[in-house]
Amino acid sequence: MAENLDTSDVSDQNVEDSEVVTLSLNDVLELEDAIIEDAAAVLGASNDKACSYNEGYLKRQALYSCLTCIPEARENPEKGAGICLACSYHCHDGHELVELYTKRNFRCDCGNKKFNGTKCNLCSEKDDSNELNMYNQNFSGIYCVCHRPYPDSEDPLPDEMIQCIICEDWYHSRHLGVEVPSGPFAEMICGSCVGKHEFLLHYDGTKEGSTSEEKKCKKPETKSENVGAKFWQDISWRNDLCTCNDCLEMYKKENVSFLIDPEDPVHLYEEKGKAKAKEVVETHNRNFMNSLDRVQLVEAIAGYNDLKENLAEYLKKFVENKKVVKEDDIREFFDGMMARKKQKVSVQHFCR
Repeated sequence: MAENLDTSDVSDQNVEDSEVVTLSLNDVLELEDAIIEDAAAVLGASNDKACSYNEGYLKRQALYSCLTCIPEARENPEKGAGICLACSYHCHDGHELVELYTKRNFRCDCGNKKFNGTKCNLCSEKDDSNELNMYNQNFSGIYCVCHRPYPDSEDPLPDEMIQCIICEDWYHSRHLGVEVPSGPFAEMICGSCVGKHEFLLHYDGTKEGSTSEEKKCKKPETKSENVGAKFWQDISWRNDLCTCNDCLEMYKKENVSFLIDPEDPVHLYEEKGKAKAKEVVETHNRNFMNSLDRVQLVEAIAGYNDLKENLAEYLKKFVENKKVVKEDDIREFFDGMMARKKQKVSVQHFCR
């Protein structure tokens, strides 16, 4: 496969009016892989066939808000409802859904009293409400301190969105009020949450614990005066949080006990999703290959190799001539392959 299509030396006549954005084949493949991996991270651990309601308040799951069923949620997020992945497919297909990414300790609302009599197609027997569910402005389809949708067609500035691990709202990096680290970081807590949970200021850049034997509290005695968004390079900072009885009671009172739950971090959920998705793909591929007899297996391998070799040969001329590979070029290749497939029984069988 032609893996390195360098388009840096392409002349201007190959791009019309500088309006065509060109990518190398590697760029396209890497982008596709990244999209698939991101989807697997969020959705891979969720069941797309059964409503999650009967599993209770899940530690974390992918959720959606339906503005078609509950239009009043646009103005009041407390009237909004969170629906699980399966319900988004089987109960709200074609509706206006707000993707909420993941939320912690949430139970699917689909079909409860918030839906004004409309029942869930997957689980009709549900309580009227889920009292422990927490709702924020995301259920109205808005985010950040600017209270704008994402993506925002009226915002000309490209910007990344970062989720606070406590309130679980999403923030434009430029609206956090502090400089975002140039290097990688694992978690962020917004300035509003830091202000509400001042104990976090004791863990701002120091691991020096209390020396009081009577208190037996490991919370550092020093306290930062910098009340603003905090970035943590890795999740190990959670291990430094004191777990003495007084601190545990404080976490419970402030509703942040999840910070000391080793299964709470989002990246652990994502890794679980990726692993599940990989297992499903590998199982599918294995079952497919095992279902073929010897002749079919040889034909399938031959068909794949034929596709790979033909595509490599086709793309070779673009590299040699320093031409940009465009969408029409790829369409031309596959149109030609489809025409040849009609004349080759082996390739036809491979495609079935």
